[in-house]
Amino acid sequence: MAWSKDNISAFNSNIKIFKDNFITIDFDNVIRCFSVKNGKEIWIFKAENSFIKSQKKLSLVLNGEVVYFINNLGDVTALNANDGSLIWQTPTQTNLIYQNAFTLENSDLVFANNSIYFSNNKNEIFSIDATSGIVNWKQTVNSSLIPTITENLIFSVSEEGYLFIIDDLTGNIIKITNTLKNIENKKNKIKTTGFLIARNKIYLSLNNGKLIKIDNENIKQEKIYKITNSYISKPYYFNKNMYLLSKSSIIKFN
Repeated sequence: MAWSKDNISAFNSNIKIFKDNFITIDFDNVIRCFSVKNGKEIWIFKAENSFIKSQKKLSLVLNGEVVYFINNLGDVTALNANDGSLIWQTPTQTNLIYQNAFTLENSDLVFANNSIYFSNNKNEIFSIDATSGIVNWKQTVNSSLIPTITENLIFSVSEEGYLFIIDDLTGNIIKITNTLKNIENKKNKIKTTGFLIARNKIYLSLNNGKLIKIDNENIKQEKIYKITNSYISKPYYFNKNMYLLSKSSIIKFN
């Protein structure tokens, strides 16, 4: 072991490597930058703390020398990755009460087209200008799944299984498709766990172990695969292969 680092609060985000440093966030909404070589703390930035711990890992995005992150209150912040100085901060939840802070689930952040995109389970998907922090647009989509951007189109899947295609420039919804229309869904227990766009197809995973294949051009369902009898993760694409995670195994899908 080269070194170890103790922190008062546990870490609760993905990690981004910047030059010889790495950046992460803890449960108190404090973003910290450490040296990769010796673990020395380079800088910290304290975001507002709701005193309610996030129910999922927080998201960091690094683009050039700017790091973007979202805290458990829905505040999106841009910092200079060299010294942690604030560039801008944009709240996305107004008058957020204690109970809402506990139930709010944001998707991971996505950087594309000089904008930051994310959605949440409060019926909102955002496009925020990455330079100024100004909200480009907000649209109604109920999803904590990470959106996918392909050129000028945004794809998002709601918790109810509806696929949304949104125009990146205007935020207008181009098309909505019910991906679960051919699946019996008693008491709405079947939920989407993630989706992947690859080879002109959309692959949508469900918490009942099934995988739906959708044609990306006409947005029509092609096939439903039964992968397991229980939960599977969102699809991952690596080295020209797709992988899924179940509770006890890694599944390679051909």
